[in-house]
Amino acid sequence: MKRHPCLQPFSRDHHQALVQARILILASAESDDLTKIAANFARYWQNDLETHFSQEEQFVLPLLSPDNADRQETLRQHAVIRQLIDELRSRMTSQERIEAGLLQTLGDALRHHIRFEENDLFPAIEASATEAKLRRMNELIESERSRTGRSGCELSPKLRTMEVRE
Repeated sequence: MKRHPCLQPFSRDHHQALVQARILILASAESDDLTKIAANFARYWQNDLETHFSQEEQFVLPLLSPDNADRQETLRQHAVIRQLIDELRSRMTSQERIEAGLLQTLGDALRHHIRFEENDLFPAIEASATEAKLRRMNELIESERSRTGRSGCELSPKLRTMEVRE
C-alpha cells in the first residue's frame, strides 16, 4: 500500500510492532520462558512503542477532528494496550508468574491495533489532511525529537530529499 511520505515512518514502526506482536502470540503457545519474552517486550515498549503511541497522540491524531470515529477508536485501543502493558509490568515487578494468556491478549490487541491504523486511520488522514498539515506534523515530530532526545518516528528519507529540492 502506498503511504504518504509523512506517514511512512509510522508504518515502518508498525512493521516492528507486528514482529513484536507475533513474538508474543507465538511465545504464548510454545515457550516455557515467558518471563524472558515479557522482559524483552517491556524493553521494546519503553524504548520504542511508548514514544510511537505518544507521537501519534500528539501529532497524528490532531490531523482529524476530535469527534472523528477513527481518532476515538485509536485512543481507545491505545488505552487498552497500555492497560495490558501495565498489567504485564506489574506482574514482572512483583515477580508473579507471567500467564500465556496475557501475552496472547497483548499480542492480539497490538496486531489488531496496527491493522486498524494501517487500514482505517491512515487512509482517513491521507484523505482529509492537507500536504501542508502533514509536513507541519513532521516538523513538530522532528522538533520534539531534538528537544527530548527520544527516539521514535523521523522524517522519511524521501521526504527529506523532497524538502531540500523545494
